[in-house]
Amino acid sequence: MSDKIIVITGATDGIGLAAAKTIAGQGYRVGLVGRNPDKGKQAMEAIVSETGNDKLDFFQTDLSLVKEVASLSNQIKNKYSHLNVLLNNAGGASKDKIITSEGLERTFATNQMNYFILTTNLMDMLSASEGSRVVNVASNAHIGATIDFDNINSEKRHSWWSTYCVSKLMNIMFTYRLAQIQNKVTANCLHPGFVNTNIGGNEGNTIKRIVKFGSNLFARTVEDGADSSIYLSTSNDIHNVSGKYFFKCKEIKSSKASYNKDQWDQLWNVCESYKEQLS
Repeated sequence: MSDKIIVITGATDGIGLAAAKTIAGQGYRVGLVGRNPDKGKQAMEAIVSETGNDKLDFFQTDLSLVKEVASLSNQIKNKYSHLNVLLNNAGGASKDKIITSEGLERTFATNQMNYFILTTNLMDMLSASEGSRVVNVASNAHIGATIDFDNINSEKRHSWWSTYCVSKLMNIMFTYRLAQIQNKVTANCLHPGFVNTNIGGNEGNTIKRIVKFGSNLFARTVEDGADSSIYLSTSNDIHNVSGKYFFKCKEIKSSKASYNKDQWDQLWNVCESYKEQLS
């Protein structure tokens, strides 16, 4: 059995759970991060049943809250002696403008700040493991999006779809910037395709209907949607590949806007500032 350890956020259903099952089947110890302990228990039972691997841990966390993500980082450091892969998979979209108790717009907090804080907090741990990786689930929804840094928290306007698309652009920019400054840890991101997941699952029927329509139209199962997450997390083929964007386990180009290096730096600084204020 492998002594490799992977932490997967949003691992109790959808793409995250599909990735966790396959990676556990390869012998990894898997840390599953989710908000609902009952779903965490069900996910672990399903993984053990399907793979026979019981090297599993569940971390209950609300990833929309900076303080909880910071606490999660400490729990992971205390639990494991090392970490080989961080798969940032959790994400969501809020139909209405929702400001968290910490003052951040929830989609931005969940989809971008969560990635940034968990990754940067665990970087020393990842750097200590040879061949370690950060994998960020983004989306082709980013195409056509641009970042208005004066509207990070929907101060001026809010549209659930545009806010979600911008958050996915941020994921890609964050990945590219991370790859630029890291030489011990690779960082790559991916488009899973249009998959029928639980995105917007707590937001009523509107978002769920749109996602279901799209998933039926493009017909990717959660197992298909997890293919690049699994590939980037475990394949020896991309051992030294970093700062790339993938779909169906192949490198593709992201949008022109995503290669704006000045905005990579600006986004990093904004996230770092919120981290310092709220952790």
